[in-house]
Amino acid sequence: MSLSLTHPARSATQPAATASTWPATAEAADAELTRLAKLLADAGATALPAEGVLAVPGLASGIRVRTTSNPPHALYIIAAGRITPHAGADSAFAYLRPLIEAAARPCDGCGAEAYKPCNPNCLSDPSND
Repeated sequence: MSLSLTHPARSATQPAATASTWPATAEAADAELTRLAKLLADAGATALPAEGVLAVPGLASGIRVRTTSNPPHALYIIAAGRITPHAGADSAFAYLRPLIEAAARPCDGCGAEAYKPCNPNCLSDPSND
């Protein structure tokens, strides 16, 4: 399967400033991961840091955010079999914020308490999502 770019890098639709917002080094990506851990803690989410990875067990079925030592340096959110790259802590936090807010509410579908996982076959009311 071949993938094509719809817009080349630094074209009129993707300015050079956008390309430079990604962490330039593995150390910069690690600093963003540390900053994300602080943002999560400030929001009341439990974050368990380790070398190059941040586990967030209280959200959904457990989410991990990791960096790599090889380019492209980014924060990679791994959740539900998907990997989503983010340029920094702010972008990753914005992606995780709805999950944090959902975890703070009890589930209408199975009756699970706030910050407790839903029952495996839970079919929550989609109007509350």
